[in-house]
Amino acid sequence: MLKVGNLVINLNAIAYVDLEAQKSYIVDREETLGVRIHLSMSDSEGNPTTLFFKGSVAEYLRKYFLSVAALCGGVE
Repeated sequence: MLKVGNLVINLNAIAYVDLEAQKSYIVDREETLGVRIHLSMSDSEGNPTTLFFKGSVAEYLRKYFLSVAALCGGVE
């Protein structure tokens, strides 16, 4: 489990993590960079479920996932 603010995320539910994600998928909007966690489940309509974090929380998550990846040999 990973605690982020008031959320507790089950690490087994994560499909993948985008460490340099944009807040919006629409190109002409203001870009806010953050971290997007893609979960391995869909919502009730079949759409992929994601969580987006920005600011200091995004920095915390980047450090966390990069350190975990380095321990697993996944960072080049």
